[in-house]
Amino acid sequence: MKLPANRLKALLREGKPAFGLFLTIGHAEVAEMMSLVGYDWLLIDMEHAPIDVATLGNMVIAIEPPTTPLVRVPVNDPAYIKVALDAGVMGVMVPHVDRADEAKLAASYVRYPPRGVRGVGPRRAALYGLAREEYMKVAEDVMLIVQIESREAVDNAEDILSVEGVDAYFIGPADLSASLGVTGGLRNPEVVRAVERVASVGEAQGVPGGIYCGSRSDLELALRLGLRMLALGSDYRLLVEGAKRRLEEARSLT
Repeated sequence: MKLPANRLKALLREGKPAFGLFLTIGHAEVAEMMSLVGYDWLLIDMEHAPIDVATLGNMVIAIEPPTTPLVRVPVNDPAYIKVALDAGVMGVMVPHVDRADEAKLAASYVRYPPRGVRGVGPRRAALYGLAREEYMKVAEDVMLIVQIESREAVDNAEDILSVEGVDAYFIGPADLSASLGVTGGLRNPEVVRAVERVASVGEAQGVPGGIYCGSRSDLELALRLGLRMLALGSDYRLLVEGAKRRLEEARSLT
């Protein structure tokens, strides 16, 4: 049986933008809806949303190819990473990677021996054993995405992005803004300078990058800096903004 390709990794390899969304509503139908819309990737957020392992598994199943299912684990921990990979995610985002040694640990958790320490038991990822041999061959396509979202991480960007096994980085503008002691996210010049520095390091080292874009101006900045893994928001924000807009439209007619 043929396993789905990693669309996100292919697009980044080709230097093309890959548009995605953060999923924070723990329901398989929401995941399925967003994949049917046509996003290139969807990230199931276990860091900031109350999503447990069982719900994660159901959401991964609901994400229709060619959309690439990803997860953001709550912490850099092999238990979370292993169970998410076995459920079939094609990429793991690890938050708050501030140093190269933390990136090395994450890389070891994502890879099978001898490159890493991931335990072998790829349940749903190998289609319940129907594609085990194929999965063991393509498991190297699983992505490790490290989050750079602090002053320390920005300062250590060269070392972090030089770690073997780091496939991409993702900037968290909200946490980065807080770490720098400023407000405004990508509307603040100090945050923009930090993002520019990381983007420059990524380009020099051939590591693709991404960022959360909360507005059109954020997206324009990201594209200008060569960032390609672009989050266009989250499910709950789309729901709230859409509901608010429809209500305002209705009330404006009365």
